[in-house]
Amino acid sequence: MKKYLLVCFVLGLNSLVLWAQSEWNAEGNGKAKAVKTKKENIKYSYHVGAALLKTGLTLSGKFQFNDKDNDLPDYNFIDTLTNKRKSVPISMIERMVLAGAEKGITARNDSTEFVWIDKFKDLYRKVRIGTIEIYDNSRIIDEKYENLEDYLLVAGHQQHGYKLIKKVADVTPLMTDRPYFMQSLAATGRSESKDFRILIYLVDLFNESNPMRVLKWQDMTLELRKVAGGGTLQAKGYVQPLDLRNEYVQTGSIGYVHIFDGKDFRLLTSNDIEKLTINGTTYEKVFYGVTQKYCWATSWKYKEENYMVTKRIITANNYFFRHKVNDGQDLVILRSAGDAYNKPINEPELRKIYLTEIKVKESLNTPPPATDIALPATNNE
Repeated sequence: MKKYLLVCFVLGLNSLVLWAQSEWNAEGNGKAKAVKTKKENIKYSYHVGAALLKTGLTLSGKFQFNDKDNDLPDYNFIDTLTNKRKSVPISMIERMVLAGAEKGITARNDSTEFVWIDKFKDLYRKVRIGTIEIYDNSRIIDEKYENLEDYLLVAGHQQHGYKLIKKVADVTPLMTDRPYFMQSLAATGRSESKDFRILIYLVDLFNESNPMRVLKWQDMTLELRKVAGGGTLQAKGYVQPLDLRNEYVQTGSIGYVHIFDGKDFRLLTSNDIEKLTINGTTYEKVFYGVTQKYCWATSWKYKEENYMVTKRIITANNYFFRHKVNDGQDLVILRSAGDAYNKPINEPELRKIYLTEIKVKESLNTPPPATDIALPATNNE
């Protein structure tokens, strides 16, 4: 599967500008409908390709989408062999592949595939391929545009059928055989999100055969409590940062650790883990008193005072809240306050001191640059 980092979606985000503004409904098994928006003004071009009709006939030639205000849309078609022109109603097309693509958005980079979905009685463009496939109702190949009218999104699974997508959680019935994905939506507070990028990230993760190639999670050693099966577990993992203000994750006092055991994902809570070690550093379970939540933190001593250091959520627009800039703004210094921990008044100052210490340690542990200067020969040579 081709590289699917979320940034590629940001580059092609112009096709998704109506995502947060649209509302959807489906009338029985009829065609899915969306709220009317500003009329799109798109000049559709001819594209070389082939279409399989519902009659079994295959058409090869050039196709141009022809939108109609008061009638069923169709495609203008020029036959490769005869050069004859005719109209092909959308309702006659079973499957079609045209040259060209909206790169970063559609499933392929060199061509665009359309599939008739009978449940919604329309021809849909493939956005993602895999166990779970994503479709939209756009007719764009590589045409320029400012907005898309009545934008719709559909998810499909060979065993579980098709689902009209209004919010991220709508895709979960297609993920029932892998519970982690549904659990992680609740753990990250993303179930009700209408952010298309999060949905695609989630589906790409579900479809990916080697997810650590992209996620690059750290090696972890976890000692599990009996409630989680007990024993020691070696895995790749990600410690979910603390939701400092309870803005995103409102699932009680639980702290989360996302792991990948080499076969599949698993979501562990602060109730499941006895001890957590990452790169030789032990992480302790800490209760943050302000938001009444657990998190995982490392110990730090400064001027005979003992502190705990954890990470907080500062990046809201991605799935795992990963902060990609190493500037320390996601760090929180905590001090004991009875049975819980809170931020000390001088926390910003302590954070700067902690960051300085870390940078000094990193510089001392960094090996010197390689040199091309040869060492003098010994008498044994």
